[in-house]
Amino acid sequence: MSSTSEVRRESRLSCVVSEANGEDPAGSGTPFTGYLLAEVTPPWKRDIVESTRFLEALREAVERVRNAGIIDKFTGLLPDPEYSREEHIRVIYFRRPPNLFAAYEKEEYVVPEDEAVSLVEALSGPYRSSRFARYKEDLPHVRDMLVCTHGSRDVCCGKFGYPIYEELRRGYATGSARGLRVWRTSHLGGHRFAPNLMDLPEGRYWGRLKSEVLENLVLRDETVSALRRFYRGWAGLRSKFEQIAEREAFVREGWEWTGYLKAGEVLEEDEDHAEVRIEYQSSDGDVSGAYEATVEAAGSVMTLSNSGTEPLQEARQYRVSRLEKVPFQNKP
Repeated sequence: MSSTSEVRRESRLSCVVSEANGEDPAGSGTPFTGYLLAEVTPPWKRDIVESTRFLEALREAVERVRNAGIIDKFTGLLPDPEYSREEHIRVIYFRRPPNLFAAYEKEEYVVPEDEAVSLVEALSGPYRSSRFARYKEDLPHVRDMLVCTHGSRDVCCGKFGYPIYEELRRGYATGSARGLRVWRTSHLGGHRFAPNLMDLPEGRYWGRLKSEVLENLVLRDETVSALRRFYRGWAGLRSKFEQIAEREAFVREGWEWTGYLKAGEVLEEDEDHAEVRIEYQSSDGDVSGAYEATVEAAGSVMTLSNSGTEPLQEARQYRVSRLEKVPFQNKP
């Protein structure tokens, strides 16, 4: 039986409050053009780059490439006995392709610890292909699932994220038969939607995951609609309105949607509504089209951004009131 104090603490967990109050996670995926991941030995502080084992020179290198616009997101990976190599650091760089796309382009390296800073700095130059070629891993078909277990950032991620990570890691990513790796990671964003997961190289955010939906998430052998309430958004779309509209198109089209090249655009917007267009086509060009959607305000709920004692905040909610398939417009 839980004590009164334990029940009170549970009631102040951000993810518990958000889910209990019915906050919709759609539209909460952080978009990115460049995304850098690197193994970081624990323990982790609330800000991963301030951790004891995170070299100051590496922190400065990450900040430089961020300031240069090469990356706009960084996440730490917890070293894994199967994936990692002693005295080396795995560094993975995802970048957004130009125009329509279905997945991010990936470069992956396993470098000696004393080369990590130079590799990160080389992201802003043209010479890494030759200089670091011997450290490059050619793994274009490997799928990486990142599960936030960063409890020092928000207790929800440790309490609820770790069990989901453990089930995915032991149940679906032992060995390389499926081409799947599952990582424990630092902050992914949106801990009030924990357990949080990012599916790369597609760049799809999922939240509030439950054990019973993991098989569908990994194997994609049931309908997308069964996962609708867990879908936060696709990082390839820059606005919450595009992400909210894309969820409905995804549900309508099914898993084939993930392989279509896509691009989104907000045609008009104000505080209460937006008109959105999402174009798509198959890689061979045989399938093409677009969805136009109206996204409208649908009231608000109270939520908690961070676990603890801070006041609740109001969060506006939105719904798609119109979703219409229209012809693809091939722009010059």
